[in-house]
Amino acid sequence: MMKIIITTLLFCGLGLVWTQKTDVILTSVSQHKTLSKKPEFFALEWQEGMVLKNKPTPYFIEVETLGNQNVDILVTTQNRPVLYTADICTPVCADGECRLMYLTLYWNLLGAYAGYDKVEGQTLTKHDHEEFLEQDYEKLHHLLMDDNSILKRKKIDELVEKPEDSELDGADAKAGATITEVKESVVDGALYSCYVAWNIVHGTIKAELQDFTTSNFDKEMKRYMLMSNEQDYQMYALKSLNNEEYIDYKDRIVQIFKEGIPMVRTYIVQNLPKLFWESDSLQMPFWESFATVDINNRSLLLNHIQQAPVEVLVLLGSSLELMTKNQLKVYLTAIEKNVMTNPQINAQLLRFSNSGKHTYAYIVSEFLEELE
Repeated sequence: MMKIIITTLLFCGLGLVWTQKTDVILTSVSQHKTLSKKPEFFALEWQEGMVLKNKPTPYFIEVETLGNQNVDILVTTQNRPVLYTADICTPVCADGECRLMYLTLYWNLLGAYAGYDKVEGQTLTKHDHEEFLEQDYEKLHHLLMDDNSILKRKKIDELVEKPEDSELDGADAKAGATITEVKESVVDGALYSCYVAWNIVHGTIKAELQDFTTSNFDKEMKRYMLMSNEQDYQMYALKSLNNEEYIDYKDRIVQIFKEGIPMVRTYIVQNLPKLFWESDSLQMPFWESFATVDINNRSLLLNHIQQAPVEVLVLLGSSLELMTKNQLKVYLTAIEKNVMTNPQINAQLLRFSNSGKHTYAYIVSEFLEELE
């Protein structure tokens, strides 16, 4: 069995203390759990009507005072993995009194935070055991979605201001206040709960779960990720495709290129197999997105303009106003042999150069003059 260890610090009102490890072992309550509705706080898509059942993984999280807490994988009735989950119980102490914090956590198939559920009958609490309000649960969710939080770079004792020394010998010091730098991102009065939850979610478990997914990655999971609207899934699946699979999924890849974020688009245009640029029909759908993609991807497309059919040159002629100075020069170099023989291209250039409202119209005018 592999394990992720969470060392339990107790925020006990007057400061931070280490607890002694006990012999209490927590048995996971998720052994026969099913999930039939979207978690209350969730960052991913949810397919209505989906019913997920849990299966064990080789991983567990060890909370030093409570023992091993299993990490399971949730699968569909067809046995397709969807999420990882763990029922977490960890102590939270304030003002000398301790309570247990219960959360059901979810990770996606790449080990990234996906969401959480409250545990029935249990509430999260702040200092003085004041119960979380709904906005506090939402704030915790947004904190957990931030994988680059300041909590990643700070130890718990660096997140509180040192208390003033008591004027009375032997008296307890005042509890430290949360530092300004982190105060806005954590739940007021629940720094320790937020800190522990964030470090469980974003600890070494992420890499371990991704490794588990990699070891079980198959064609069905590849298709699921590629068809997903989650960008990290799309990228993971794209990186696994061979040339033949690029052809098999060409329509979906075009769709992702049209609708995806710049980073995914960039990966696609930089990694399309050579055969795409050798085929008019395969490359055409990407050129059709020229006017709607970002500037960087327009430049990457133009790197292949020498292999583009005339239809593409005509198509791009209607988007001259979108091109940067360098992009326009690349385009003009590519069409030099077609200007005088293709009336459409010629008309587009004249219209652009004579418009009087385009910054780089002079470049096209000079280009046409040199051809005369």
